[in-house]
Amino acid sequence: MALAEIQFSGRGEGNSYDRQASPACAGIARRRVVVTGIGVVTPFGHDVEGFWQALLAGRSCVAPITRLDTSDLPVHFGGQVGDVAATPFLPASLIRRNDLSTNIGLLAGGLALESAGLGALAERKRAISVMVGSAFGVMQGLQDVYDAFYLRGWRKMHPLSVPRNMFNSLASNLSIQYRLGGSHHTVAAACASGAVAIGEAFRRIRHGEDAVVLAGGADAPICGSVLAGWAHLRVLSQHPEPAQASRPFDKDRDGLVLSEGAGMLVLEDLEHARERGACCWGEIVGYGTSSDASHLTAPESSGQCEAILRALRSACLRPEDVDYVNAHGTSTKLNDETETQALRAAFRDHAASLAVSANKSMLGHTMGASGALELVSTLLTLRDGVIPPTINYQNPDPTCDLDYVPNQARRRSVQLAIKNSFAFGGENAVLVVKKAEELPQ
Repeated sequence: MALAEIQFSGRGEGNSYDRQASPACAGIARRRVVVTGIGVVTPFGHDVEGFWQALLAGRSCVAPITRLDTSDLPVHFGGQVGDVAATPFLPASLIRRNDLSTNIGLLAGGLALESAGLGALAERKRAISVMVGSAFGVMQGLQDVYDAFYLRGWRKMHPLSVPRNMFNSLASNLSIQYRLGGSHHTVAAACASGAVAIGEAFRRIRHGEDAVVLAGGADAPICGSVLAGWAHLRVLSQHPEPAQASRPFDKDRDGLVLSEGAGMLVLEDLEHARERGACCWGEIVGYGTSSDASHLTAPESSGQCEAILRALRSACLRPEDVDYVNAHGTSTKLNDETETQALRAAFRDHAASLAVSANKSMLGHTMGASGALELVSTLLTLRDGVIPPTINYQNPDPTCDLDYVPNQARRRSVQLAIKNSFAFGGENAVLVVKKAEELPQ
């Protein structure tokens, strides 16, 4: 199938963008960046289309936690991924050696490479780089090491405690296992980690440093120490029904739900992808970041607004060009209100015309993987012209007054969308994606 060609002119008469109006667009030759492969690992499984159908059906993956005893904790549910089984490109010996977060990232990465037609395995190093993000990294592995050290002594620690539990373990393993010899980097930007990793990969390709980058995020935070830490912050939902606990933008929301997952995408220079006859899921056309510079845990709308506007400027687009926002939408009181304020400030009158939905209502909060998994959902929205719903939306909140696509998926042609990722520490990242249109054969 021919690679998709995406037009940059505005939609409708008189709506084309004057590139000289923005310094970001003037006189700079840039490469175009397309997504040619996708791999996901979620509590729904590791099939992209199954993941997508679950979201469109409004299914929640949140259920009672079975991996550890939560009887002494105030929260007993989350979104757990299953054990990773061996595949032709991921041997059981490697799985046994790694932490769960590394394994789900390795599986998602291999699936993305296969999806892109590049193949997960290769005999020689390939000029493909790796950029991955994580909020918590190998926390279960670290917890196991500390348990061994303090309870049984240093001799009982895992012999590979250091390389197994390095924060860059996933990036390193992806590079080694799949012979990706471009470069590999790890991003730690809390809940925005996956989005920042993809954004930085986008920049590397856009400015000619790489032709292909495997990028995304992975996190497996359902372990005792992380769950207890979040419980101390008092921002976890304690709703009596697990599947109804994550309710972004609803007046009665009472906190987020921890979840696990990995999302990996193959980003590729358009010409490189066209030369090898690759297929295209969509195009990344903009990326913007900002820092609130105000508080470790409380979000701030002006910083979020600035990230949105920077992303649009980098894409040489106006706010009114955007059809859909895949929201950060964590289901906490402050986040959802603040994000709504940021969208109002960035889009002004056009905010009322936006469709906005929150995948975390179904997926829970997959931490550093959330930006990547939710970007996959956004690309599929562009592909199919269907917006997944924000489920559990029952009671409107006067402070959250946008169109959140409540409870039912909606058919709507979407040409341009943004994906918001806002994190503790005031780290904000926004990605802009555009629909692909097929070239004639």
